[in-house]
Amino acid sequence: MSRINPELREPTWENVVVDEPIGPLTVKADEAWRRRACFALDDYSPDYFGETAAFVPAPMAGRDLVALFCSVYDPSRTVGLHQKEEIWFVNPIPLDTELHYSGKYTDKYMKRGKGYTVFDTEARDAISGKLYVRQISTEIMRIPDNIQLGTGGASKTPVEGHVQPLWPEHLTPVERASEHLAPGTPVKPLIKCPQQAQMTVFSGGNTQWYNIHTDREVALKAGFRDTLAQGMMETCWIAEMLARFIGESWHTSGWIKMAYVKPVFRGDTIICKAVVQEVEDELIKFHVWAENQHGEITAAGWASANKN
Repeated sequence: MSRINPELREPTWENVVVDEPIGPLTVKADEAWRRRACFALDDYSPDYFGETAAFVPAPMAGRDLVALFCSVYDPSRTVGLHQKEEIWFVNPIPLDTELHYSGKYTDKYMKRGKGYTVFDTEARDAISGKLYVRQISTEIMRIPDNIQLGTGGASKTPVEGHVQPLWPEHLTPVERASEHLAPGTPVKPLIKCPQQAQMTVFSGGNTQWYNIHTDREVALKAGFRDTLAQGMMETCWIAEMLARFIGESWHTSGWIKMAYVKPVFRGDTIICKAVVQEVEDELIKFHVWAENQHGEITAAGWASANKN
């Protein structure tokens, strides 16, 4: 595949420079940005869509932050695997906000022959400096030739701490959090079926990026059986599910930490689930996960938010 910009660096572990500032990149979260986000995420919540909607989907800013490295490293040469994601939703993003994206690689290390990188980024108001979203992503920068792909080999366990994706079949899922919320309460699941058009918009197709998410030829060459959804899409879906459950306070106190353990391919049916694990004063803690149509866990982790 031809390179997008020969002046950009090859996206390899060896080329990653730790503590080098990346950005700020200025992005306006205007109506076009919002419509792309709603379409890519299939999220038409009242907060985001309709004549009276005041905000844009903050999870899409998280997606932009994951891709911020592509302003320095050639996106057309990226064939990596997103391993973990941690994201904080600090403030809702009003429509037409001018955002500054900035970040840096804070660490890189070798583990079992694979080169990992840790990327810490944030989205702030370009004028006031107000923080909207922060995220930390851990990724294999370039897939080694001897790593078998598409088989769930990213990790054998979802995350440290032994998240148990156990669904309480005997309980009725709850649609909205209440004042007397008990541990073990299942949240109403959210079902997604990512289509190629959505994956392409989410993964930079509008800027002509060719990658394992947008181009089947690139995906096949990398060892996958088809194009696959970004792991970050699963995090965005989990965020949508919990925003519906928690309400307004999700947008100012929401936190998710996930590990991606099995690829999600276009056309898969993904069921997002959450179970309340603990309620501490005003803080609700969850175990969260996603599973495909075969009942296989594709991602798992933790989340939390304050009560409304």
